[in-house]
Amino acid sequence: MIITQKAEEKIKELLNKEEYLRVKIAGGGCSGYRIGLEKETNREVDDVMMMDKILLDPISGELLTKATLDWNNDAFTPTFHWDIPNTRSCGCGNSFTLEES
Repeated sequence: MIITQKAEEKIKELLNKEEYLRVKIAGGGCSGYRIGLEKETNREVDDVMMMDKILLDPISGELLTKATLDWNNDAFTPTFHWDIPNTRSCGCGNSFTLEES
């Protein structure tokens, strides 16, 4: 997973020194998978660490290997933005499905 400098700066700004950002893929949404972001203070034994503040479970890490996390500082809707190659979405921007290889 690639984390842009803007996203990294925003993550560091949002978290205190005891917190991590958990990135987790779960089933659901209109396209099959959805990405969730949560603050938490505990690490699991099998967590994959990205930077010093981002945690992923092994399955989410595998699905997001080629993904890029960016921060979009739009004046009306500032948000994290994902670019995940070889996926498609219904257009909602909150869920995706993997394309066949």
